[in-house]
Amino acid sequence: MLEGGVKTWTDRVFTLAPESPAWREAGVLPAPYAYGASASLENGLLCIGGCDSKSHRSDVYLLGVCGGTLNISAFPSLPVPLAYTAAAVLDGKVYLTGGCEHPGEQDCTSRMFMLDSRNPGQSWQELPPLPGRGRFLHQMAAVNGVLYVLGGIGLKEEDGRQVRELLTEAWSFTPSGGWMRQPDMPYAIAAAPTPAPVSRSGVIYLLGGDDGSGRKYTPQTNPGFNNQSLCLDTATAEWHDGGPIGALRAVLPCCAWEGRFIAVNGELKPGRRSPEVWSISLP
Repeated sequence: MLEGGVKTWTDRVFTLAPESPAWREAGVLPAPYAYGASASLENGLLCIGGCDSKSHRSDVYLLGVCGGTLNISAFPSLPVPLAYTAAAVLDGKVYLTGGCEHPGEQDCTSRMFMLDSRNPGQSWQELPPLPGRGRFLHQMAAVNGVLYVLGGIGLKEEDGRQVRELLTEAWSFTPSGGWMRQPDMPYAIAAAPTPAPVSRSGVIYLLGGDDGSGRKYTPQTNPGFNNQSLCLDTATAEWHDGGPIGALRAVLPCCAWEGRFIAVNGELKPGRRSPEVWSISLP
């Protein structure tokens, strides 16, 4: 941890029902782990890969709740272990891009995998890799039949070691047409809530995340992460400023729920987590 603490891994699962005033503890995962990707399906939440304190994982589980009881079903494992990756769902198929296969930020990949959630027995299929940089802690979204992979962190060698480099690359993918380069982001963003929220008009919102500006601060004076929103209008392929946001967060999931988007927990700044849950309403 940045400030000298010890990271704690947990297997606890909490759920929030519509109209419920509070979260309830529903059960536990097969093991304590974090930093996997998640995908919301009709019959539950698909938890993909991730890592614990010692290694990265390839296992995949579907979480569902029936009568207040947590149900966990094993899905086909990834071909390789991956953490700090991202996922999005398009036409019932789960697409997974990027991530790190090994602990310690030794590598990051541009590989892409797909699982048809309607036929999970077919296992994960590897698709053409992202033509750009390998990346992790990037953002994904699915809009009108198109997948988007935005920003993230790449690795480059410097003085004999791998160091982080924030990315401005933006890419789109369609199953029929493959990959296409989109206009670069006006500034780099990594670890914003993902899958990224999408408005009814097809605008993707990157909310907060890490823009690298905190690097010039010490752990004691780091003001936290980016407090702005950055938007991609997919109809015009143009980026624009979405204005300030109320919660500075990074490294957190997002999901559509009850007509809104929900961003859960995340980091306030490097080494400091938040228990807060935020509701996001888009035009």
